[in-house]
Amino acid sequence: MRLRQLDNYMDFMTAVQGCDGEVLFTSEEGDRLDLRSTFCQYLFASSCGDKDYLTKGKILCSAEADYARLAPYLTF
Repeated sequence: MRLRQLDNYMDFMTAVQGCDGEVLFTSEEGDRLDLRSTFCQYLFASSCGDKDYLTKGKILCSAEADYARLAPYLTF
């Protein structure tokens, strides 16, 4: 699933923290950030200014139910 343009970063990260499994952001270049890790959240936040980088990346969830929780932020 790809990210939509994030209008509210904090709402998205709150939804990620509520997920049961791992939530990974994978960039076009192959970078993988575990969005439940504080360090990776910092790196992800620093890239939020680059909308192309975010919208071309993918969100991967280890628990299928987590996609429903993140649905408002994803394009299917």
